[in-house]
Formats: sequence, structure tokens, C-alpha cells
Amino acid sequence: MDDRQTQIRQGAGLEESRVNHDLIDFLNKWSSPVLFVLAAAAVAWWGMQMLEKRKIAKIDRAFGDLDAALTGGNPSPDSLQTLATEYEGVRAVPELALLTTTDVYLGAFIRGVEPGAQLNPATGQPVDDADLLDETQRGAYLTSAGELAQRVLTMTEGNEQKAMLTIQALIRLAVVAEGKRDFAGARASYTRAAEVAEQNGFPILSSFASHRADNVDSLEGIKALPTQAELKALPGEAVMDMDTLNELLNSSMPAIESDPSGTDEIDPTPTEEPAAETPATGSP
Repeated sequence: MDDRQTQIRQGAGLEESRVNHDLIDFLNKWSSPVLFVLAAAAVAWWGMQMLEKRKIAKIDRAFGDLDAALTGGNPSPDSLQTLATEYEGVRAVPELALLTTTDVYLGAFIRGVEPGAQLNPATGQPVDDADLLDETQRGAYLTSAGELAQRVLTMTEGNEQKAMLTIQALIRLAVVAEGKRDFAGARASYTRAAEVAEQNGFPILSSFASHRADNVDSLEGIKALPTQAELKALPGEAVMDMDTLNELLNSSMPAIESDPSGTDEIDPTPTEEPAAETPATGSP
């Protein structure tokens, strides 16, 4: 047998004992801090998971509320602006809510009807005449539309991930400028929209905005329709309102006399006409 296998190293037991004591001392010294760090890491990971779940739930709730506000095709501007404030910073929900409100205000300006008014399906006019807007009210809605579009532009400009929203805001600002007959401002907004669309890979939108910018001059020759107050009567003609016209029509209709008995029924028995008398002839 090899002598090296039979040799017993002196002090081996003492060395192993010292190693065990060193391990015990190390654990006694560092076990609590290490366990604390591990526990803190576990709590932090759990907290991050909970925050992520809440964030996802808030995003789902935000888009759900936005979809509910748009259901029916007649959204409330106040509700949309409340959503924009409540979900500020949640994806694109605030910008979409404000752009939709801008469209509602532009529609009110163009149609001259209060937003949310009930319309007559046959005529397209509001059921309540109080929902018709005068020129001052239409101008106020146009101004509000421009303010909201500018707000969206401020929120999104320079953010490549929101370039589409920037383009939409610029196009709406151009429409507002057209409504105010500020054709230079409209051309500038369309041109800027075309540039942003080209830079971010939206060629169709870039072409559309460029075409609109090139054709703004054609709008300058279009005059606004005169209001009722601006209409001048032709010689011998009087401009009358609807009440006067209705009174005139009613007065020109023949009055129908009622049956004194109150039945107003027509006797179905035909009236026989007397036979014509035969002229007498002399006898031959």
C-alpha cells in the first residue's frame, strides 16, 4: 500500500473545526442583513407586479369609458373633457377625447345646431328652435374647437409615438382657420401636417395635407352665405318671418262651415234633378 494513503496529517481536525467556526461566525454576522435584502427584493417585486396590474386595469377602464362615451354617435363634450382630465397620461385617451370634442364643436359651427340637440329625421333640423345657433354662438364653438386642437398639439408635438395625433390636431387647426377665413393660417397648418406625416411614414396623410394646402386659395373666392338679417327685399317684395308666412297661408285658406248639428256628415243619398219639361206640340 502506498505510504501516502496511510499518512495522517497532523492538525487536520483542528483545521476543519476552524472552518466550521468561520462559517458559523459568517452566518451569525451576515445572515440577518442578507435575509432582509432578500425579503426587501421579494416585496419590491410583488409591489411592481401589483402596480403593473393596476396600470393595466386603469388603461382598460380608460378605453372602456371612452368607448362608452362615444356610443350612440352623439357624445357629450363635457363628458369627453372630463375623461381627458381623469385619465391624463393614460396612453392616448386624453388626446382622443379632446380631438372628438373638437369635432363636435366643429360640427356645431358648420351645422349651426347645438351639440346633442334632438333632430327631426325628416328635415334634419332641431326639434326645439332654441337649439339653433346664432352667429355669435357659432363663432364661440369655432374658437373652442381651435383651443382644444392647440391643446392636443401641445401635448403630442415632438413625440414620435404620437405623431398621428399631432397630424390630426394640425388638420383640425387648419379647418378652424378656414372657418375664420384665415387662409394663410390654414395653409401653414396643412403644410406642417404634411411635413410631420412625411417624416413619420404616413404618405397618404402627407399627400392629403399637401393637396389641401395647395387648394386653400380656391376658398378665398367663396363668400359666406348671408344671414336672414342681411337679406334685402327686392322691389315690391317684403321679407317676412315664418310666423307671418304661416298667418298669411292660414288666412288664405277657405273657411269650412260646420254643421249646426255638430255631425258634419254628408248625406250619401244622391239628389235627383227635376226632369226637363217636354215642349207641348200641337195636334196635326
